[in-house]
Amino acid sequence: MAEKVSNTKWFGMALQALIVLADQDGLCPSGKMAEKLESQSAFLRKILTHLVKADLIQAQEGRYGGYSLVKKPEEITLAEVYDAMKAENSPTGFLGVESKECFPPPTREALFQLKDEMEGWIVDGLKQKTVADLLNK
Repeated sequence: MAEKVSNTKWFGMALQALIVLADQDGLCPSGKMAEKLESQSAFLRKILTHLVKADLIQAQEGRYGGYSLVKKPEEITLAEVYDAMKAENSPTGFLGVESKECFPPPTREALFQLKDEMEGWIVDGLKQKTVADLLNK
């Protein structure tokens, strides 16, 4: 199974892909979507794979295949998209506290707690928004 990613670029591209699909009638091939987003098809397909696994979009293979939303845009929260794109609690390097020698254990623990707290703030905010909020309608 492919590992989830933790990168804000992937999150942003996932949101843009969902917006394209929300404005699409029927299936949208990844090539057409990549062209609209000015992205590489292979990179976009990696992102779409995570959205399929999260049951946010569906894929139909074959010559006339493509992608479509599973739910209405107003039913897809940005927190769901964020969760589909992450592997750990926060983006790589986000308040990173990997150094064990730089800080004493209580300080490192305080930094880890702050990191978790900040992750909660982000997710709580993303739960309040949907893909529909991003559409120009």
